[in-house]
Amino acid sequence: MGSGSAVLVSDDVGRYLAVNDGAVKLLGYTREEFAGLNARDVTERSEEEIAEVMAMLRRKRSVEQTARVRRKDGVVGEIDYVGLESVIGGLEVIVTVTAPIDTFRQLS
Repeated sequence: MGSGSAVLVSDDVGRYLAVNDGAVKLLGYTREEFAGLNARDVTERSEEEIAEVMAMLRRKRSVEQTARVRRKDGVVGEIDYVGLESVIGGLEVIVTVTAPIDTFRQLS
């Protein structure tokens, strides 16, 4: 997969606004497909778990955790990440940066 990190920028409801090549390689979606996805489409977290992470992000403005994600090909795995709240061009966004994508741990 390569060793770069995936960088994903989403709005406050999880819609992907921008992704880098690492995100494309990690999850298997094209940039065009990402434009139609929500973070909930690739996570294996429950709505309750997502709400907890979002509350922590709003409180601390950053989180450092392990994500359980489902790639386009259906493979589920984990990767460490940092999520940060930011403002770009007046829009509140969440910037997620993963550990190097070659640290993805396949679970299924």
